[in-house]
Amino acid sequence: MNQEKMDNIKDLHILYVEDDKDIQKLFGNVLHKLFSDVTIASDGEEGLDLFKQDINKFDFIVSDIQMPQMDGLDMIEEIKKIRADIPCILTTAHGEFDYFMRANELGIFRYIQKPLDIDELLEAINDFQCGLEVKKIDL
Repeated sequence: MNQEKMDNIKDLHILYVEDDKDIQKLFGNVLHKLFSDVTIASDGEEGLDLFKQDINKFDFIVSDIQMPQMDGLDMIEEIKKIRADIPCILTTAHGEFDYFMRANELGIFRYIQKPLDIDELLEAINDFQCGLEVKKIDL
């Protein structure tokens, strides 16, 4: 990703939700290097609790789907009841059609297969940000 695109997204506050500790540590470290603020949760219940503490704190949510306590889809469904405009990207090792359909119904911006590709994630976030800027200009 070029510097201009990174400048467009580097100041976002990301809520990253992942239960696999190895993936969480590896990908969390990468996100911390790329974004000014990253908050990490270990499951959907913790992610929802962190979101509820300040519903305007986060600019973007990146979440795994299958997790203990509360899965990513259920977490996002609850978050969207509180703040419908929060953009979300789901990550999963499983390409099951049912997950994809439910994610689509919830208005998930992007659905990314694991193993995670940081460039694919950054492009997705940038694509959304560029769309937001266009919408703001069009108003």
